[in-house]
Amino acid sequence: MRGKKLVAAAVLAVVILGGICFAYSRWFSPNGNPRESLLRLLPPDASAVIYVDLAELRQTAILKNLASLGTGVTVDPEYKQFVDETGFEYERDLERVGIGIQNTGAANYYFALADGKFDRRKIEAHLRKNGSSETKNGREIFHLSKSVQGRVVSATFLSNERIAFTDAADLNGEVESGRRDAGHAEWKERFDRLAGSPMFALIRQEAAIGAILNAQAPGGIRSPQLMQLLDQLLWVSIAGKPDGSQFRVVMEGECPNEATMRQLSDFLNGIALMAQGGLNDPKLRQKMDPAERDAYLQLLGSVDVTKLDRGASKSVRLAMVVTPEIWSKVAVGKALAAPSPEPQASSDVQGKDFPARNKKAGTNVPAKHQ
Repeated sequence: MRGKKLVAAAVLAVVILGGICFAYSRWFSPNGNPRESLLRLLPPDASAVIYVDLAELRQTAILKNLASLGTGVTVDPEYKQFVDETGFEYERDLERVGIGIQNTGAANYYFALADGKFDRRKIEAHLRKNGSSETKNGREIFHLSKSVQGRVVSATFLSNERIAFTDAADLNGEVESGRRDAGHAEWKERFDRLAGSPMFALIRQEAAIGAILNAQAPGGIRSPQLMQLLDQLLWVSIAGKPDGSQFRVVMEGECPNEATMRQLSDFLNGIALMAQGGLNDPKLRQKMDPAERDAYLQLLGSVDVTKLDRGASKSVRLAMVVTPEIWSKVAVGKALAAPSPEPQASSDVQGKDFPARNKKAGTNVPAKHQ
């Protein structure tokens, strides 16, 4: 009998030990799931979390489509200098980033984690050159001399592949806050729902979301009713996921009760129909580029509003699909809407503010754009 008890105790010990090892590898080990370990280290008292997995997105067409909308943008000289000194290019070397935004009432702070292929020695040398450093808990923390909105930005390496940075006063405290267990459960539940999305924003309702969006909207499309419905939501998520050559966007609002779920669902369906009707207005059709209008009509045609009852929670989900055709039409519309270049000055006007004269040809040569 005693031998059986010993065997049972040994089996139980092995199960417990295995569970601990699994949990450690899943959440804390650098060799575990990098997405989960990164999200797990974000502060649990955050008001919102933004996550982007660029390593996954590079395998799809979405980044190429986005890049096509930004053609002609010049490279910032400071970024070019950073690349020259560190060898790090975010377009190539940044793999994933997670940002936790904390609302402390009068001010907002962020805490961010970035995974990538870093030359740690070069980057640390660059940070020392452009700021100061101190050591806390065996961790070198860099404080950049340039500030954002009057706040100094601090950064530190958590490993050779992960950097943490914040504009809060205590970076070390933010790191330790993320390592504690308290407060992570409600975030993890919703992170799991978004597991298939390489990019998402998750907002916990602490401020009046409806009032904020209503203040940013043009006067003609502001809606007090929508503002009131959005202010009732407990959580809001916006996620994007590539699907072949298409890109699927899903927005979901977690409602406090079934009545709010029904009202929000009906209202969103009504807005989609009204938007389609507005785009078919003859006066708008005359003013709007046809390609861009067709893109918006196609996008609205893909809108699908559904109600989700998970038992303990009620949600409304709005999904839409962005196709390559929509990307191209929007790009064409933006190109047509871009301002035309200013006419060149007459050749009989001389001065340093006008194009330089080509002495051989006797004509004006446009100055180079930097």
